[in-house]
Amino acid sequence: MSILGDAMRTIESVVLLRSKVERLDEELAATNNEVRNMFGVLLQMDRRIVRLETLEEMRTGVRPFPKIEG
Repeated sequence: MSILGDAMRTIESVVLLRSKVERLDEELAATNNEVRNMFGVLLQMDRRIVRLETLEEMRTGVRPFPKIEG
């Protein structure tokens, strides 16, 4: 009976681990979507900053400020 009990506990552990892995996979997918959305927002902000810098340079007639690269 001990072998059967060990087998049942092992199967239960596998089922629980599989459930945890599936939940973590869903959380990872959600986090991945959030990162993609944030990347899009950051690109939009970068474009806006470049436009504002260009408008300010045109308005003041000052040479362009050194751009931060990176």
